[in-house]
Amino acid sequence: YQRFPVLPESDESTVKLADTECELDFGSTYGARTIDLTLLITSPGAQFHSTLAQLARMFNAKRGELTIEFSDMPGKYYRAVYNGTLALGMTGSREINVALKMNDPWPTGAEKVTEVEITQSPETITVDSAADVNAQPVITLTNTGTVTIRGFRITNEYTI
Repeated sequence: YQRFPVLPESDESTVKLADTECELDFGSTYGARTIDLTLLITSPGAQFHSTLAQLARMFNAKRGELTIEFSDMPGKYYRAVYNGTLALGMTGSREINVALKMNDPWPTGAEKVTEVEITQSPETITVDSAADVNAQPVITLTNTGTVTIRGFRITNEYTI
């Protein structure tokens, strides 16, 4: 099983000024996200230590980033690095705890780009983000004719 925080911790950007009773707040950003995995070793007793050695090779910090996909979130890939120690649970336990850290706390996945061509005006279209974090659409205007178009107006009528 995994312990996966809904959001990563935030990093606060503040400055404490000398001889004042307050801090100046410059906002916050998301920091790295940590994942704690608990793995159950199911190999037979004779293979237990070789399985531990294989896990140690898999999560070796010198390997760099690992790509992780959870079966309950298919198509979302997390890039993580080993961050801690491989620790067995209680004596005689077959559970091993693995700590990972994602420097970029958001998953990546297959890019989903839908291009819509507006051929008449006014025309209304809906642009949705297929990701977990809302993204603004990219609007590209292209003049396919030879005449320069002057005096047109673009109005964003989208309100939150």
